[in-house]
Amino acid sequence: MGVETDSHSPGGSPQPRRRGKRWLAVLAGINLVAVGLVAAPSQAQTVNCTGTMIDQTIVATVVVPSGSACELVNVDVDGRVDVLDFADLFVTESRIRGPLTVGLSSFAEAVDSRVDGMTTLNESFGLNSQRTRFSRLVTATNPLFVLSSDSTHWGGLRATGGGQTVVEEGVVIGSIYTSGSEITDVYDTAVFGPITVIGAQYGSVLCKIGAALSVTVRDGVGGQVHVGDPSFFGNCGFNLMGSLRVDNNQNSDIMISSNVIAGNLDCSGNNPAPHGQNNLVGGSKTGQCASLSPAPSSTLLGIQSTGVAPRKDDITTLIAQRTG
Repeated sequence: MGVETDSHSPGGSPQPRRRGKRWLAVLAGINLVAVGLVAAPSQAQTVNCTGTMIDQTIVATVVVPSGSACELVNVDVDGRVDVLDFADLFVTESRIRGPLTVGLSSFAEAVDSRVDGMTTLNESFGLNSQRTRFSRLVTATNPLFVLSSDSTHWGGLRATGGGQTVVEEGVVIGSIYTSGSEITDVYDTAVFGPITVIGAQYGSVLCKIGAALSVTVRDGVGGQVHVGDPSFFGNCGFNLMGSLRVDNNQNSDIMISSNVIAGNLDCSGNNPAPHGQNNLVGGSKTGQCASLSPAPSSTLLGIQSTGVAPRKDDITTLIAQRTG
């Protein structure tokens, strides 16, 4: 194998011609690396951040050790950032080119910044973003809160577990999905994808939403489900959406008013039934929303003053206590 003869060799006698020497050399080099005789390329560098880093580029993984606080100001991280358990990260006018992970009871705040990799929160204290771009999905499991203000989410936002999710004055290119949250409020935001709210404990306030493909609010267990309704949240306005489904919400004050719905409006299994008015629906209206009526005045008894959307006072209090 691998030996050929050359009939044109000097003297007329066949001469061996061997092939594959280059492959043999490559294989030998791989074997030497495997047994440690030749050094393999060094692994990526790790930098611990326990203070403030300013005006620099870091080609490494940045780790915020457990119990520490790290502040990045005008920093370009060419790598990932890992916030370990019980740690805090503050990012200002900076860029993280890799993923951002936030651990148990840890907190991340991003202001005027950019995160190119996935952002993942695992039973974290929370995420506070202001004027920040997330180039990939933000996913949170059992956070206390996710607050996104004037930020752009190119990969969407997904939160599961018993915390609060508030998105305001932003752009979401993808979906917003929450399950088992305390509240999910989306206010003054363009969402180029579906919004799905499942099992919110204290309901969902959705107002001034533009370009959502579909909105679904189901299986809630209390609180207020207000879709475009300005009767209680005085700063709310109409929503523009593809379709709306409100199903199986129990013990919730459900108001659906002043919306432009290109597709269908469907409601079923809600107790009490929804109220509403002034909805422009391009498709069909079915179930409990086939003929909505204005809310009786008794539903407003006990309300001391008009609320403001989104409901985020608890979140801002938690952030102030943490950063104090």
